[in-house]
Amino acid sequence: MCGIWAFSGSKAPGYVAKMAPWHMHRGQEGVSYACNVNGVLMKLGNTGNLASTLCLGHARYSTSGPYGMELQPIVLGDMAMVFNGTIANYKELVKIMRGWGLEVTNDHYDAWVLAMYLRHLLMRHDIDGAVRRLFTTVKGGYAIIAAWKEQLLLIRDPWGIRPLSIGFNDDGIAAASETSALEVLGMRWRELEPGRAVVINPRGNAEVYGDGTRGVKRAYCALEYIYFMRPDSYFNGISVYSVRQRLGLSLARKEPIKDIDTVTSIPESARVAAQSYARALGKPMEDLIVKNRFLGRNFIKPPMERNQELYGVIKEGIRGKSLVVVDDSIIRGDTLRLLIPKLRGYGARAIHVRISSPPIRYPCFMGMDFPTRRELIAHGKAIEDVRKALGSDSLIYLTVDELLWSIGVDEVCTACFTGNYPFNINIDEVEGDFTR
Repeated sequence: MCGIWAFSGSKAPGYVAKMAPWHMHRGQEGVSYACNVNGVLMKLGNTGNLASTLCLGHARYSTSGPYGMELQPIVLGDMAMVFNGTIANYKELVKIMRGWGLEVTNDHYDAWVLAMYLRHLLMRHDIDGAVRRLFTTVKGGYAIIAAWKEQLLLIRDPWGIRPLSIGFNDDGIAAASETSALEVLGMRWRELEPGRAVVINPRGNAEVYGDGTRGVKRAYCALEYIYFMRPDSYFNGISVYSVRQRLGLSLARKEPIKDIDTVTSIPESARVAAQSYARALGKPMEDLIVKNRFLGRNFIKPPMERNQELYGVIKEGIRGKSLVVVDDSIIRGDTLRLLIPKLRGYGARAIHVRISSPPIRYPCFMGMDFPTRRELIAHGKAIEDVRKALGSDSLIYLTVDELLWSIGVDEVCTACFTGNYPFNINIDEVEGDFTR
């Protein structure tokens, strides 16, 4: 998972710099850019006072390859590319390119492989042919922004797993992972349809390619709604904020515990669901767990940088209380295993954990950084076993059906909950490809 954005038109360097902070919740390992400067694509640490009419931006959250490296934008001569997602079958693409006589080594990870593959498809076919070939051979979640021969190329995977939107104003055309990044700049916007590509030339004219890959079932990422996107963004025409409100309502509808004094949440992305849950039950909602916002999002940090001192608690609001703690999801369980003993130590009478998603039991190969089953606290475990591991008095998740009702559509990727992936893969094999 990453944040990607771009601008084609006057003042491009300034626009991509302004969009960067609106994507850094999607990637904290570094922000970098690529701009077309006098016909040459250059990778840059910042855009400064640069003169350019075409720039790309990338906020890195690594889901493959080494941690701590800014691998994007990838610049390959006359093409620069940023992408958000993970390519599950990148090793198959390596074999295809070796069959073309290209040198691709095992040191090339999925972003590099995708960039090389896309560039050579564009060299071997016209744009329509290249896009169709891409859609039929690449498996994974991907939103791609590329600069190609002074054109801006936007591509969204056939399943719609990853978000990508296009914005418009008098200065030019933008693209972004988050619609909120376009709205804050006062742009009109629309989402790119899954299975489509848009090519924008320097004059601002756009051509659409791809047929939406008819017959492919959409599989919008559930975790984008639950956790990853900003609440003021839209994903597939659906307000992320509204989904999180309904997630909280779904939790409230199944609440069996009557002895609840206070509701609190794990900041930040669970807050909307917690507010909705508390409102539905008529219980007070208080911010009793306080996050150090300067330390960023813990889940998307590399393992060696995950901070176990990210949260403080307000003791006066905890002592003697029966608490409900709402979180959006549990991946590894590190945060709750740290916080629950702390809450008990400060005198909580009971701690009930409520999760606004189903149990995550399977790895993701489409853009989230949990590619192995062994790291998931719920894999192969009953909910009661997870509760014991966390040390809470009770634990309730949503079911998949409750999740789908909350999102409002059935075309959702639930692979991390069910093990049913949008395309055929061998979990053992792909898990090995992404083990780091």
